[in-house]
Amino acid sequence: MSNYSFSDEAIQDLDEICEYIARSNAKAASKLFDDIRKKCKLVAGFPNMGKSYEKLAPNLHGFIVDDYVVFYYPREDGIDITRVISGYRDLESLFSDE
Repeated sequence: MSNYSFSDEAIQDLDEICEYIARSNAKAASKLFDDIRKKCKLVAGFPNMGKSYEKLAPNLHGFIVDDYVVFYYPREDGIDITRVISGYRDLESLFSDE
């Protein structure tokens, strides 16, 4: 059975993103959260289907939901989501600290 888990940083990312969006549109924030969870469930079943982000970190993968990149590490029984970041941010600088 495939499953997924969120790191503490990914949970914080999602909280901040949804809180920001909810200030102007609570329904949109809820939809984004649901869309991310659905895509995580799908990708957990096929962990290598996401784009490789090896240039940022070894074995790092990601997929896009709206304007956000969900970064994860594949594992035998699913994925570990490490960050959820706006695709407009400087991704290299975010991962250079890790």
